[in-house]
Amino acid sequence: MDMMASTMSSWEEHTRGRIHAIVRAIPDIPAAVGGGISRLRDDAMSHDSAPILLVIAGFILVGMVVEAVFRRRWGRHGGGVQEFLPVAVFAATMAILFFAFDWPPLGRLVIVSYLTAFVAYRLVATAIGLTAHPELHRRLRLLAGILAFAIATGIAVSLLDLAWQVRHAIAYLFSCVLLALGIETVWARMKAGPGIKVGLSLYLLALWIVWCLGLRAVFWLGLYAFVLPPILKAVSHTVRDHVARHLAADHSDTRIVLTVRGVRAGIIALAVAWIALIWEIDRDALIHENPQYSMLFYGILKSIIVILLADLAWHLAKAAIDRQVAGQGFGSPLATAVALGEDGTPHAGAAPGAAPAAAPSHDAQATRLSTLLPILRNVLAVALFIIAGIVVLGDLGVEIGPLIAGAGILGVAIGFGSQTLVKDVISGFFYLFDDAFRVGEYIQAKNYKGTVEGFSLRSVKLRHHRGPVFTIPFGELGAVENMSRDWAKAKFRVSVPYDTDIEKARKIGKSIGQQMLDDPEIGSLFIQPLKMKGVEDFGEYGIVISFAMVTVPTNQQSYIRRKAYAMLRDAFRENGIAFAQPTVNVGGGGSGDPSGGVAAAEAARRVRIAAGEPDAAAS
Repeated sequence: MDMMASTMSSWEEHTRGRIHAIVRAIPDIPAAVGGGISRLRDDAMSHDSAPILLVIAGFILVGMVVEAVFRRRWGRHGGGVQEFLPVAVFAATMAILFFAFDWPPLGRLVIVSYLTAFVAYRLVATAIGLTAHPELHRRLRLLAGILAFAIATGIAVSLLDLAWQVRHAIAYLFSCVLLALGIETVWARMKAGPGIKVGLSLYLLALWIVWCLGLRAVFWLGLYAFVLPPILKAVSHTVRDHVARHLAADHSDTRIVLTVRGVRAGIIALAVAWIALIWEIDRDALIHENPQYSMLFYGILKSIIVILLADLAWHLAKAAIDRQVAGQGFGSPLATAVALGEDGTPHAGAAPGAAPAAAPSHDAQATRLSTLLPILRNVLAVALFIIAGIVVLGDLGVEIGPLIAGAGILGVAIGFGSQTLVKDVISGFFYLFDDAFRVGEYIQAKNYKGTVEGFSLRSVKLRHHRGPVFTIPFGELGAVENMSRDWAKAKFRVSVPYDTDIEKARKIGKSIGQQMLDDPEIGSLFIQPLKMKGVEDFGEYGIVISFAMVTVPTNQQSYIRRKAYAMLRDAFRENGIAFAQPTVNVGGGGSGDPSGGVAAAEAARRVRIAAGEPDAAAS
């Protein structure tokens, strides 16, 4: 504690003295700058060279002329990344002019600093024009221009051997201008509430104070936390759209994902490298006095790299999995629900002649991939998160061995306390291992039935044909009835009178089966067409004959069966075959029992009414 207090006291005294010296040097800035300019002029005259300011202005003018010619002849249809080509031409022109002549030693370095700053400003301004919101273009470009000029001026005054107090005073004045412009931009250009604007303004003020106190690494960390998120978002959006247009591919393409995440990782890596450089250069910072702080700082930098690599690996894997799932994708449940009635009948608003929606025709491997890949994606996300977390903790100086052992004990305790959850997860793995069902298949388990829409680690989502979605833990499924595998058989029975020609009925059934097989709407769904199987039973009122047909696994069995009913009824009527109906034989009871005839007539009337015939007595 005494050492820490002594270090803090020494740092406070050093910082206070430095700030006072810088403030006292502000009035000396004009004279010091004037003396530096005189040195430059004398150096140029001694080497028969033009004044440095005229040289820089001439270089910029020539470069802009060459750039304008390039834009007129080759850059009229440029866009996106091609906007950087004219800036490259501008920079190349100035480089050629600079190396074509000999310059005074002192003036050479000043020229290089300002020309480099101008080229950097042009690059940043072009990037701002491609990524930033149009309302922020001018203000951000102005900020970039002032910053570039400030950096070049700082390098120039260092080359001119001005006193360190004057150099820092100039830097402080530039920082005040940048702070004022940044706060003005927040209040004038940003679309946000007053609370957010006040918070951002206070954040910028705090960053400025940290910079004035000499905490350079902390300043850059805070600055990156402020500017990197919008920069990364804008750059990712611009690069993604440009590469997608260039490659004519969707955003899940591996090349696009690799490019976008690579650019993001490159920007963050440059920021980390710059912070590390500032850390090494700024050896007078208070944080260097404690080795633990240094270890923590470098641990954070290495952790950022680990997180970037994990992020890149995750997005590449996720894009590949999503692309495979989309390639095996099924029709939208909403579209199916709109096209079909609640039990498979085409909706009344469906287009005439439109084929009823059928189950997916993907092969077994494709549907199984569509089932397993989302689970693999979730498992991969958890695995990457755990691995990256362990590596990051190790970089931060945490002992991993005891942590892993403690996590194992905690896992056992959680396992005992959450047996139901463990049962659901394990049951789910066994269901998937047994290939009991896949995404898009229609299943029934206990009182639940519907189309499988997706999975999590512990549950399955079933879409009922009337619309509701059931989320069922795997541990509660029990025996699963899968109605979408290999084939499906539809059987039904009808009763005909005892005097019916069975062979004629068989031929009618075969003819109807052929008609349905030739039907463009449903013909492709059949494996075996409708056929009469034969006589099943001798009923009380007639012969019971059965029909059967085999179709592919589809949710259209009800629709096909109803259509077969209608066609069979019409065909039987056209061929003089009736369906068996309950009949009553009325026997004469003699004149001694007149009530028997009346009872028989009444029974016959009731039979006719039950059969749907008009009541003659009522009329």
